[in-house]
Amino acid sequence: MDRVGYGIYTVMDISLLPPLHLIYAENPSDSGKVHSTVRRKWLDGDEFIISSMAEIAKLAEEGRTALLKKDYAKIKELMNRNFDLRRSIFGDECLGAMNIKMVEVARKIGAAAKFTGSGGAVVAFCPDGASQVKLLEEECSKAGFIVEPVKLVPSCLDNSDDLKTLS
Repeated sequence: MDRVGYGIYTVMDISLLPPLHLIYAENPSDSGKVHSTVRRKWLDGDEFIISSMAEIAKLAEEGRTALLKKDYAKIKELMNRNFDLRRSIFGDECLGAMNIKMVEVARKIGAAAKFTGSGGAVVAFCPDGASQVKLLEEECSKAGFIVEPVKLVPSCLDNSDDLKTLS
């Protein structure tokens, strides 16, 4: 990142992903705190933050391997671990009660769940299939959340200069 201004990206076949669902609140009122002290702690060399971020990076590598093997039990484990690490790094106040509740609702029915990015929505994976998706929809509805299937589209990057730039 420091050297070239971007990370290392690997374009993957979207057909490797299992069906995923987006959970979000119809009327979000609690998005958590936008800012936290994590960046400052990272810059100050905080060992917990550095080791946790290293573990998150390792989860991404393991996730790629699990996708290639279509090991969806591992994907579930990694998604849940990602959120747990993020929660321990940022804390509940920063993440926001509503964001945490979305994850908890998904986990209540045995789905994996993690933030899509910085919060405000959750991506869930129901490894048990359609019956579990129905449970997810029911539980989310009770909690005031909306569930939508994730619609995947192929990358707009091709094998030309785009990928050379990213590699």
